[in-house]
Amino acid sequence: MTRPSRLRSALFLVLIAFALAPPSVAQVGAPAYDTLLVGGSIIDGTGAPARRADVAISNGRIAAIGDLRTATAQRRLDVTGLTVTPGFIDVHSHADEDLILPEFRAAPAMIRQGVTTAVFGIDGGYSLGEMRQLRERMQADGTGVNYLFFAGHNGIRKDVMGMANRAPTPEELQRMQEQVRVSMQEGAIGLSTGLMYLPGQYASTQEVIELARVAAPFQGIYDSHDRDPGFQLLSSVGECLEIGERAGVETHVAHLKAVGLRNAGLTPQLIAMIEKSRARKEVVTADVYPYDGATARLAIEVLVPPAGSSLAKNQALIADVTTADDARTTAVRDLVSEWRSVLRDPAQRANIKQLTENPAADSYSWVRAVGYDSFRIVSSRDARLVNRMISDLARERSVTQFDVLAGLIEDEGASARLTMGSIREEEVRQLLRQPWVMISSDGREGGIAGGRGHPRYRGSFARVLAYYVREHGVLTLADAVHRMSGLPAGYLKLTDRGVLRAGAWADIAVFDPRAVQDHSTWDDPAAYATGVQFVFVNGEPALTRGQPTARLDGRYLPFRAKPVTTR
Repeated sequence: MTRPSRLRSALFLVLIAFALAPPSVAQVGAPAYDTLLVGGSIIDGTGAPARRADVAISNGRIAAIGDLRTATAQRRLDVTGLTVTPGFIDVHSHADEDLILPEFRAAPAMIRQGVTTAVFGIDGGYSLGEMRQLRERMQADGTGVNYLFFAGHNGIRKDVMGMANRAPTPEELQRMQEQVRVSMQEGAIGLSTGLMYLPGQYASTQEVIELARVAAPFQGIYDSHDRDPGFQLLSSVGECLEIGERAGVETHVAHLKAVGLRNAGLTPQLIAMIEKSRARKEVVTADVYPYDGATARLAIEVLVPPAGSSLAKNQALIADVTTADDARTTAVRDLVSEWRSVLRDPAQRANIKQLTENPAADSYSWVRAVGYDSFRIVSSRDARLVNRMISDLARERSVTQFDVLAGLIEDEGASARLTMGSIREEEVRQLLRQPWVMISSDGREGGIAGGRGHPRYRGSFARVLAYYVREHGVLTLADAVHRMSGLPAGYLKLTDRGVLRAGAWADIAVFDPRAVQDHSTWDDPAAYATGVQFVFVNGEPALTRGQPTARLDGRYLPFRAKPVTTR
């Protein structure tokens, strides 16, 4: 071969090698990654302490972690001084009722706190048909966060039996079991119950066991809203543990807490009960929202009106998430006026007292559910009443507890708000310290604009970082992040989320631990949290420099169990 021929052959081989080389070699100067987060401190979600590292994102996943200062990317973000963590997971959320609405579809309240995944269908929520309908709508319209569903006992029972207050027939039980089975096949996490609510109250323990057993072959989870947390707290949690054990499934106690004066001081016993089950090698977990009060209501919503009355219709309008703000304002104004008129009449007042304290079997009453001694005033025009218990005021005034509640309405109208379950702060902290406890919001947008909401939806995750980590040191930052990412990911069997690891999905939160802050309060539950600077959902920016992008990159995450133990 002549020298020119040899040169042409060598050049041809070089060109072939260059053409076959990976893009990083073949296309000189092309960005290696989609996004680079450079200069931050990472907490990976496993409970390990913070370390200095950069994070690269490509094709929706974490591509690399390490010293990437010389790497290139289409988007390069300097996060010096910030902490990079997995996106947080809200294991008990009612926001599914909001995400179908255009104004909340991008989940701004969650995104602003670093939440990238949420669990829906809790408290016994949905039948198979309802779950399918909501899932398909969310998939079609898009959402700002990832989501999973539980199959709901209340929804399934109502679909099969209506509101019947009796045990199911064998055929009805079989139909309910089939709904659970198909739900699991379609990706449900397990079975959720709301035994405090109708028609769940009508179900026996054995009925729930028979339904939860259907989830066992799928390694599903039993999630329980306790049957009677106000009057029978210990036995209600005991029932939850019994159902999980006898059904052969993992057990999760939803929003665990000891509410009201009657249950004050029982938290150590709750912890001991769960530890006893865990000592038997049962998998038991729980979630907690970081507040000293349970669900909140305007005082005008707590009394029970006659069915079908204008009072009842206005209460329903106030509670309905789809009610427009102006319509809700009108309903509140009318309800205040009507209550004052009714309560001035002795006969009607006596009737309302009877309906509130001894409601019909098919009527829901907070007084029957948790008792007056769980009620604490959280908002009032009279500052002296804030944080006072209804039962204490009744004793001081030598009147009935109903009279105190009615008096709040007569004196203040819609400015008086109550938590339906006062909780001792020291007992919130006792629960937060347990290694099997994760964080939830138990929240939703609905009604916040009308002043009836709870601060937990727009504040829970930021509050853990601000109040319980930075201000009071109840948790370390690494432990708090673990409880909001790695621990719930393990509980939900999400093996490629909840952790910063090459190959995992890039659900990521970036925040300043010195500045992250919840701002929602009992008086202003609508205030958004601040301090989270960047959030990525499946690798795409959901929050940039503290501002939501309104992108809809969330996905439905079908439950696909693999054996995972809690730390």
